[in-house]
Amino acid sequence: MLTSTALGCAAVLATATPAAADNGLGEKGHSRYVVSDKGTPVRVTTTVTVTNQVPPSGGRYSYWTGYALWLPNGATGLKALSRGSTLPAKVATRRGLTFAEIDFPSQLLYGQSRTITVTYSVKGAPPRSKASGRVGPGFVAIDTYAPGDAGQATIDLESPRWLTLDVSEKFTEVTNGDTRVATITGGGTGGLMSAVSMRDISQSTSRKVTVGKATFTVQAFPGDRAWQTFVADRLPTTVTTLEKLTGQKWPQARTIITEDYSAQVYGWDGQFTTTGITVNETLDHALLAHELAHAWVDTEHLDERWLLEGLAQELATQTTKALKAKDSPRPTVRPTQKGAFALNDWAWDSSSATAAESYGYPASWRAVHELMAGVPAAQRPDVVRMLTSSHSVYDAAGDRSVATHASSWKQAYDAFEVEGGNRATKASMTTWVLGKGDASAIALRGTTRTAYAARDRADGEWAPPRGVRSAMYDWSFADAKRELARTGELAAKAVAAQQAATRSGLPVTGVRHAYEVAADVDDYKVVAAQLTAFTSQAGRYAKLRADTDSPNPLARLGALVLRPAEPLADARTAVVKGDTKAADRALETALSRSSWSTRAGAAILLVVLLAGAGVALVVRRRKRRKAVPAVPVVDSQPAATEPADSAMAE
Repeated sequence: MLTSTALGCAAVLATATPAAADNGLGEKGHSRYVVSDKGTPVRVTTTVTVTNQVPPSGGRYSYWTGYALWLPNGATGLKALSRGSTLPAKVATRRGLTFAEIDFPSQLLYGQSRTITVTYSVKGAPPRSKASGRVGPGFVAIDTYAPGDAGQATIDLESPRWLTLDVSEKFTEVTNGDTRVATITGGGTGGLMSAVSMRDISQSTSRKVTVGKATFTVQAFPGDRAWQTFVADRLPTTVTTLEKLTGQKWPQARTIITEDYSAQVYGWDGQFTTTGITVNETLDHALLAHELAHAWVDTEHLDERWLLEGLAQELATQTTKALKAKDSPRPTVRPTQKGAFALNDWAWDSSSATAAESYGYPASWRAVHELMAGVPAAQRPDVVRMLTSSHSVYDAAGDRSVATHASSWKQAYDAFEVEGGNRATKASMTTWVLGKGDASAIALRGTTRTAYAARDRADGEWAPPRGVRSAMYDWSFADAKRELARTGELAAKAVAAQQAATRSGLPVTGVRHAYEVAADVDDYKVVAAQLTAFTSQAGRYAKLRADTDSPNPLARLGALVLRPAEPLADARTAVVKGDTKAADRALETALSRSSWSTRAGAAILLVVLLAGAGVALVVRRRKRRKAVPAVPVVDSQPAATEPADSAMAE
């Protein structure tokens, strides 16, 4: 407490505040926080040396009669010592802040210093209490403070080394056996303050929840069954609703959701990482849905912070609406307000929350919400799936995606306008997202999209070559125009190939794939030859198939022997496969056999007729022999008389 005296008349002028020491009071301070993993109160010792630096002036002099030390987490067992004596001290609250008010035994005059040692304990408050500070078995979350001018404040954090440590300020640490001491230095107007969270995750209560094929482990602070039950009971419906909204299944087999204060140290209410999800103690369904949404809405697929956070919050909003739960309140923001900025300039390289977050978060949600509102409800999952699974409006079926990097506002623009059919995409993007320098890109996109659409119609049902589509995906419109020019003749060849396929009944899978994946000049030359060959060979195939199926009985008869259908089947396979040489050989063979089929049939018929005639002649002769009667032979000579017995008499 500062007092100014003139001619022996005292008047109280000011009292030290926690935000800054009164002008003229020099401070040098050190605070030591001793943390246990057993849940016992944190022991705090703060030593501060204060010096009166206000010189007498105009017959007046100033002195201090006491000192106020900020207690960010409250205090129990408060004691103050100075020069071996106990000083009167009490805990007082002013404008919602808690102080240790300490009285000096004598006036602190100009040039004088006094060192005070204050000790107290922080018990912590229950979860979701309005009071600050949380202390329990295996966890501590407190604000730490040491008074001191610039470079004159130090905070030491002593704890078991196995406790994880999150500190909002830079620190150094030393470990001695099982004890770790982290040290923070600094100071200035208001002294030195740092949020601190420590955690032994093994000291938590766990509960498993199964949603489809996914398993979730819900880890709560010991004793906080309310939080654990809240999260576990809402997981199944929240996850399944998000799956419907994204058009995708939950992407992880196992997920850990932990009640934790570590993210709050850096200014966040929750955090999604590859190792799991952390959320604070609040029973906030929208916060839970937001962090769960980040399983799809992540930096692997989205490159800009407004898109990442805005889409996650939009999914959370849609989820809470579908489940009739309470959504998170968001402040009303306007793109013209003081401190507003183009959302694609919202940086995310800071490890802690900054002043930009107060505009960035609500504005990002409003931008995405507006964009999504312009998409028919049935198409929204398609838009979300495109944004969160490395796909593009320029992808072709059967080809790998042209999406080669995480999506920026440019790819999002295409997704909302083309895939989602949102005609107000330009207006929304211009209002919330884009800077002045982005207008020219949108104008160039418009003219190039017109040319692209014309090409897409010109080549029939097929997608334009990959070289064109890749340039369009990247908004490299100069490259896109060049590739459109290079592939102009290919479009006509593609249509001719499709028409030939229709007439011949041949599938175009192979040649279509070759056309759509062609990515450069060399590819275009190759596919041009393939298209020409396919069109020609498909025509030849169609004619030969018609000849083979001819009702001409002689051709059909000859085909039984020459079998032109066999090389024709080989030709079909080769044409579809794109094997030009094999197709030519098979077609030539089929043509040769087909052209001989009628003559071969005639020859076969002639042979059969001649053979039939020969058989008939033979049969006729045989029949004639059977019809001639036997004529007896008369000998003109008298018959010889033969003895009755062949034996001769002697």
